[in-house]
Amino acid sequence: MIPGAPALLLLFVLVNTCLSQQTGEACFSKFKKGKEDFVLDTEESVKHGATFISAPNLSREKDCVAACCKEPKCNLAFMKRGDEENPIESCFLLDCLYMTKYVCRFARQLGFTSYILDSVYEKNLKHGPKQIPDAPPVANGGPDIVVQPNDAVTLNGIQSKDDKGIVTYVWQMLSPYPFARTKFPDQVVVSNLTAGRYKFNLTVIDTIGQSDSTVVTVLVLTPEQSKDHCLVPKKVGPCRGSFPRWYYNAASEKCETFVFGGCRQNKNNYLTKEECAMACNDLNLGLPCPEASVEKCGAPCSPEDFTCTNGCCLDPNLQCDSVPQCSDGSDEHDCELETCTETPDTGTCRESSTKWYYDPYQEDCFPFNYSGCGGNENKFDTKNYCQSFCRGVTSVTALKVLAVICILVFLALVGYFFVRRRISQHLPVLVIQNTTAEGETDTAVYKSTTNLI
Repeated sequence: MIPGAPALLLLFVLVNTCLSQQTGEACFSKFKKGKEDFVLDTEESVKHGATFISAPNLSREKDCVAACCKEPKCNLAFMKRGDEENPIESCFLLDCLYMTKYVCRFARQLGFTSYILDSVYEKNLKHGPKQIPDAPPVANGGPDIVVQPNDAVTLNGIQSKDDKGIVTYVWQMLSPYPFARTKFPDQVVVSNLTAGRYKFNLTVIDTIGQSDSTVVTVLVLTPEQSKDHCLVPKKVGPCRGSFPRWYYNAASEKCETFVFGGCRQNKNNYLTKEECAMACNDLNLGLPCPEASVEKCGAPCSPEDFTCTNGCCLDPNLQCDSVPQCSDGSDEHDCELETCTETPDTGTCRESSTKWYYDPYQEDCFPFNYSGCGGNENKFDTKNYCQSFCRGVTSVTALKVLAVICILVFLALVGYFFVRRRISQHLPVLVIQNTTAEGETDTAVYKSTTNLI
């Protein structure tokens, strides 16, 4: 035996033991002990991407953590506690990261302990789950309302929203007028309103005191306004959209449906039957008498008027209603041009007859086979009538009509997205007087009928 060999062997064992202890302590210090008595939800964890590495047969917590140190992908040492002789009954090593995201799930259960790698804890668990800030509420008092004098009006804020809940609804009339509250906190009832325009402000407050406000307008119609809103005929308009709307039929004294083309509507145009009924029920004006002449000549037209080619003025709601009111017919002429730019359509039936269509690019009329029903208006019985009706319509006209249609579609889309965005924006409170000056238009009140549905 080499002299001094036992001493060298003892020294080697001591040094190795010290290094192992230091390595074990250094490894253990890289892990943070998790909350006691939480068991790993294996099914949920693996479903979200956690990976089981191994289950070494060890009896001490430090040995289980040390085993995790030796595995490059291990970041969780999870163990079931045992008795005094064997402090842990079982040891499990896992990788709780999937694509750098922490995916392990735990559930409360006695008898379990876990250690997680410090770097993983600091990045994913130290601050807990991110707190989503409480968003402010969004007040919604519903659309503007049109009613007859002395009708009762019910206003409610049930469509208002908040992520944590609304605790207070406050209705306030922006001009003095009594109103009654109901058993619902978001609702008030106003009755016996006389003709005029009334503004109601709704303020909603959420659980932490954040608030939002909106304004609802109630237009109580005068007899003259009732004629415009209820007694004029339905107006499809010149555009070729297809939007279900409601109008008041003065002959049947009922609200009825019709298909609105999408532009140049009159005021007898409502989104819902309820809106129509509120505006026109209990109407006692009788059927409208036909007017001998509606164009006004001899004075300058206002910016809102339609100016006839002869210089006379016309209510813009009467343009493109299929009835010439300008003595020169100019209020319907531009509407007819669109007919001459449509492509020929044979229709949907089985008959066969010869019709004539106008081609704006060749500026002439040509025959085509028509099935007897359906199709569009670019069909004429004779070539002479076709040429007379569409005289002056060129490819430039067709492009203008196409441009107008594109603009209308664009404006409709912009209006639709604007309405959608309003639910996420804070609306300022508008203070407006409750009466309308003579001659002031009702366009702002009636804007809800022009939105897409």
